Amino acid sequence: MESQIVLQALNGLVVGSSIALVASGLALLFGVLHIINFAQGDFFMLGAYGVWLSLKLTDNFVLSVIAGTIVVAISGGLVLSLVVWPLLQKSQVLTLLATLGLSLIVQQLAINILGGDAKLVPPPMSASVPLGPVNYPLYFLVVMVVGLAVLVAGSFALKYTKYGIWLRAVAQNRAMAAALGVPVPRVFVVAFVVCTGLAALAGALLVPLYGVYPTLGTDVILSAFIVVVAGGMGNLRGAALVAILVGEVQSLGSLVVKPSVMQLCLFALVIVLLMVRSRRQSALVRL
Repeated sequence: MESQIVLQALNGLVVGSSIALVASGLALLFGVLHIINFAQGDFFMLGAYGVWLSLKLTDNFVLSVIAGTIVVAISGGLVLSLVVWPLLQKSQVLTLLATLGLSLIVQQLAINILGGDAKLVPPPMSASVPLGPVNYPLYFLVVMVVGLAVLVAGSFALKYTKYGIWLRAVAQNRAMAAALGVPVPRVFVVAFVVCTGLAALAGALLVPLYGVYPTLGTDVILSAFIVVVAGGMGNLRGAALVAILVGEVQSLGSLVVKPSVMQLCLFALVIVLLMVRSRRQSALVRL
């Protein structure tokens, strides 16, 4: 039993770091630019398909991850820009419906072109590392480290780099930022590319764990939205911490309850987190 707990706890860190990549892109668009992107999970799916297809051409996993992430980031970012840009000055409901429609189109294209069956990708390394009572696959530890490193680098870039400062300026006052010379359309395109790239990278890294099939994104997007809501809109650090918590709850909870019950537990966790945050904000307001 002890070995199962340790194994699931480690799996929770791997799953949590990958959910954090998807959710950080959502938090960037939803919290900073006030854009709801329901197609984020499908870019996760496309990143996984990108690795599967690239491996047929290169037989090199690292190269396939890089190529799949870059292709999906650029093409997905441009498509998202074309879909969302005309709706920026309109109701958020229209943006939500547009990205939901994009999600359905991407899923149907994946089914028509690649088929509805699951594609499996073997891990690029078979070595294991002894961690307490278990021998844990080295590749999953690499996924965890890469995911956390990307999140730290993204948080640093948003705070200190030129485009990060521009992005925060556009979020605060788009008209003023444009008047001061900030290239607003370029900033939005870069944000879309980064958003889709984070999801694609998560899918590319996790394809040996999940495999890939057209509706894979639907299974991921719910957890990502839970993380964004509970972690705070635009709060990348909060989204990362809640993602790790969600990953652990899912993994450890699977030892004792069914997946459907686990999903209810996740919703209950979100409600508790929101209640705690609401009480803290109310206390700050009274002060």
